[in-house]
Amino acid sequence: MKFSRIRLANPAISVLSAMIALGGAGCWTRSLPTLEPKLNDGQGGASGQAGRAGATGSTGGAQGIGGAGAGPFGSPTPTGKLDILIMVDDSSSMSTLQAKLGAQMSAFMNTLVNPYTNGAPDLHVAVISSSLGAGAWNNVNQCGAGVHPGDDQGKFQQGPGGAGSGACPMLHAGETYLKSGDGTAQNGPNFDGDIATALACMTALGDSGCGFESQFGSIYYALHKAGLQSGPADGAHDPDNGGFLRFDAQLAIIMLTNEDDCSVASTSLLLDPGVNSVTDVTGLGALQSYRCNEFGHLCAGSPPPHGYPTPIPAGGVTLTSCVSAEDAGKTDPLLFDPNGSPDPTMGHLFPTVANMATFIRGVKINPLDVFVAAIAGPTVDASGASLYTVLPYTNPAAVGETDPMIAHSCTQMTADGQLEYADPAVRIKQLVDGFGANGLFYPICAPDLQGAMTGIGAAMRIRLGL
Repeated sequence: MKFSRIRLANPAISVLSAMIALGGAGCWTRSLPTLEPKLNDGQGGASGQAGRAGATGSTGGAQGIGGAGAGPFGSPTPTGKLDILIMVDDSSSMSTLQAKLGAQMSAFMNTLVNPYTNGAPDLHVAVISSSLGAGAWNNVNQCGAGVHPGDDQGKFQQGPGGAGSGACPMLHAGETYLKSGDGTAQNGPNFDGDIATALACMTALGDSGCGFESQFGSIYYALHKAGLQSGPADGAHDPDNGGFLRFDAQLAIIMLTNEDDCSVASTSLLLDPGVNSVTDVTGLGALQSYRCNEFGHLCAGSPPPHGYPTPIPAGGVTLTSCVSAEDAGKTDPLLFDPNGSPDPTMGHLFPTVANMATFIRGVKINPLDVFVAAIAGPTVDASGASLYTVLPYTNPAAVGETDPMIAHSCTQMTADGQLEYADPAVRIKQLVDGFGANGLFYPICAPDLQGAMTGIGAAMRIRLGL
C-alpha cells in the first residue's frame, strides 16, 4: 500500500480525519520480491564470517582494510569470472561525481588485467541507482513510487532515462548489463566498442533521483531479482536482472555515493512528507536527510539531537562513536498512516547493516567470493577524529525554526568552481568494514577517483587469481 498524505495544520487532530487525503492517490503494489532481507536470506549456500575490520586510514586513502576472512573457506575461489554490481547515487549533486567515476573506467578495467600474462576476467557488469522510493509514501518529492527516476526498484540501468531507456547504444538491443565474454566465438561481448566507454555511459545516471538514498535496499533488490526466477518451472529469468549472477563467478559490489544509506522497508512511514518541523508530535523533524541520521544512527549510544541547542555553540556540535542504530535507535510510536495504523517498522531503517552483510555473503557458497567497496563520505579524519558534526539551519517550512543538519565530512572544488561534497557514510562504512580484507572504503572527495578505482580493481584482480 502506498499512501498520499495531507497533514492537517493542527497535529492534535486525529489522523483518522486525514483519510480524506487518500482520494486520488489510491494504492500501489510494488513489483518487488515479497520477502524483505532476513538474517539468513541469500541466493547461494551457507554464510561465512568476514575477518575483523582493519584500522581506519586517512581521508586520502583506503579505509577499513582488515585481515583475512575467517570461516570454513580460506581464500576466494579463483575461477576467472567476476560479476560486478555498481550502485550509483543518482540524487541531486551527483552529476560531477558520476563523471569522475566514468573518467576512470578505463583505468579500472586495465587494472583488472594481469600486466604480466594479460589474463583478463570474464565479466558481467551491471549498474543500479540509489532510488527506491520512500517506503509507504507515494508523494515524496523526486521519490515517486514505481516510476523513474524516483523508484528504480533495483532494476539494472543502462544509462540515463531508466531501465530499458536505450540511452547507451553501444549495448546491444535487449541487453540489460555488460558481458565481456571469455574470448571465444561462442561467448563474445554483448556491446560494441570499448567496455570502459560503455560503462562510462551506463553509470552517468544524472541527479534527478530520490534524495532519500536507498543504497542498501537497491543492492538487495537488484541481487534478489538477479537470482529470482520470475517465470514458471522452465527457469525464465527476471526480465531486468536475470542471468547476471553466475554460480561459478565471484561477486563485487561497488558503491558511489555522497550520503549515507537511508533504506526503509516498503511499509515504512518514516519519510512522511506531511511532517516538516521539529515541533511535530511525531518526532520526525524536518523533511530533510537529517531524519535518516536521527533514526538511523547512534552516537555514543544516543540518537543525534532532535532539536538544536540554545545558545548555538560555535562550530556546531561534534558527535563521536557514531554507528548504525540497527533496531535499537529512535522510534516513531506517535506516527500513524491515514488509516490510523502505526508505523509497522517503528522508524527503523531496513535492512540493518547486519541483515545486509549476511544477505550479501549468502549470495555465494564461499563467502570470501564476495567483495564490497564504497567511495563515499569519510566518518573520521586522518587522526581518527570524528567528522560527524551537527550544524544549525533555518527551516524554510517553519517560520523562525532552527533545525539540526549534518555538516559535510569532506568537500572538493572542481576545476570549473563547482563544490562537490559528502556527508559521513556511517552505515556504509560499517558494512564495508565488516568484510575485512574483502572490503575497501575510499573518500569520495578527491581531485579524481583514479586512486579509488585502481585500488578497487587491483584488489579484485588478486582475489580472482589472475
